[in-house]
Amino acid sequence: MPNFLNKIKNTKKNQTGSMLVVMIVATGIFFMITSAAISLALLQQKLNIRKVAYAQTLHIAEAGVNYYRWVLYHDHEEYCNKETCLTGPDYGPYGPYAYTDSAGKNISGYYELYITPPPQNGSTLVKVKSVGWVANYPQIKRYIEVQVGIPSWSSYSTLANADIRFGAGTEVWGPLHSNGGIRFDGLSHNLITSSLLDYNDPDHSGGNEFGVHTHISPADPLPDGNNPPLNVPIRTDVFMAGREFPVPIISFDLLDGYINNVYDKAAASGIVIDPAAGAWGNCVASTCDEGFHITLRTDNKIDVRGVSSVYASCSGNPSNSINTETPIISTLSIPANGLIFIKHKIWVDGQIDNSRVTILSFQEPFTGGSADIIINNDLMYTNGNGADAIGLIAQRDISIGQYSEDDLRVDAALIAKDGRVGRNYYGGGCASYIRNTITVNGSLATRNRYGFAYTDGTGYQIRNLIYDNNLTFMPPPHFPTTGEYTFISWKEK
Repeated sequence: MPNFLNKIKNTKKNQTGSMLVVMIVATGIFFMITSAAISLALLQQKLNIRKVAYAQTLHIAEAGVNYYRWVLYHDHEEYCNKETCLTGPDYGPYGPYAYTDSAGKNISGYYELYITPPPQNGSTLVKVKSVGWVANYPQIKRYIEVQVGIPSWSSYSTLANADIRFGAGTEVWGPLHSNGGIRFDGLSHNLITSSLLDYNDPDHSGGNEFGVHTHISPADPLPDGNNPPLNVPIRTDVFMAGREFPVPIISFDLLDGYINNVYDKAAASGIVIDPAAGAWGNCVASTCDEGFHITLRTDNKIDVRGVSSVYASCSGNPSNSINTETPIISTLSIPANGLIFIKHKIWVDGQIDNSRVTILSFQEPFTGGSADIIINNDLMYTNGNGADAIGLIAQRDISIGQYSEDDLRVDAALIAKDGRVGRNYYGGGCASYIRNTITVNGSLATRNRYGFAYTDGTGYQIRNLIYDNNLTFMPPPHFPTTGEYTFISWKEK
């Protein structure tokens, strides 16, 4: 009996010990699981915080590029954020700059900026790289790189300040705008805009018509009186990218201030040819009284000749064609800033190769003078990828002369500030009154109604207007711009 009782006691002790071991093991497992769960939760929390921080760094970096677009909006030529300018190849960093919360009180992160200015040749393209990070995780950084630029006057296939008409058979590839009305009877692959709600089409009788309208069958109805009209047909057979009117005007008067500014730049580091000063002092009175003949060369130079006489007028219009001229007076290198300012009438022709140049023809006073640019022979690029660019800006007209080439090519962005781009009327009794083909590869801006042909069949029989897309943000040097800096590209690096 005592042995039995002892066995029972020992069994109870063993069971108690076993339960204690089980409880200890279970407690240990519980604490291990709990600890692991807590560690996992803490790790997940850290990961979530890092994910949030990673996302926030992108917002901070993006804030940096938006901030600098704002800077450029207020100062188009501020490329150092009011600090000492840093040179390439990095052009930075500038900063770091604090990024605060919406209340502007607590700093949540920082960003640095790298600002690559545009080339000296007058391009508006600026590259901005922003590096952002949050204050608590400076090792987590994200990079945004953007290109911004200001659209130039050469971003339009045609820009006009008057009522214009494009006849049947015309095909236009670039955007087209007029401050006046537009009658368009061809095919447009891009948007056509007018600053007028409606207008009296000078080529058609009857009531006012849409600011942009067509007479291709079925002709547009007359406006319904609403602003904007509610009865504008969708004519993808004519306006493939649509039409829009009214839109804000693009004022040609803005060119007054531009001319003064670009003249200062030409005088400072470009070329100014003044027939009444310096080496050109005797030109007006003798061999250069009609103007200058400028020939562009593929070695980044220009040849300058004096024009002493022109052919007689015909049909009451000047021939705009050289009769006699001097040998080469001077050979000049195209300056680094690409600006050539000539205070006289000029004839321009030739070919460039990896050159970018803007040639202006303005007599004093710059507002109200009457200098013209004449193109009678081919003016061409060697490269069609944007490496070459020619800008021609005339005080009055850009004209094609009576004795122009039968097949004429003009690779250039053209602006006739106070006149028009076109060819004078030469009737059937005039020599060369009919020409074959003119091709303008680039853009044209004209204050008055343009044209290279007339309804009686005179002028150029085939007229090709080809838009050069490279000109939108890579215009000729120091070409006038419209609007403000816009984003061209955005990428995270």
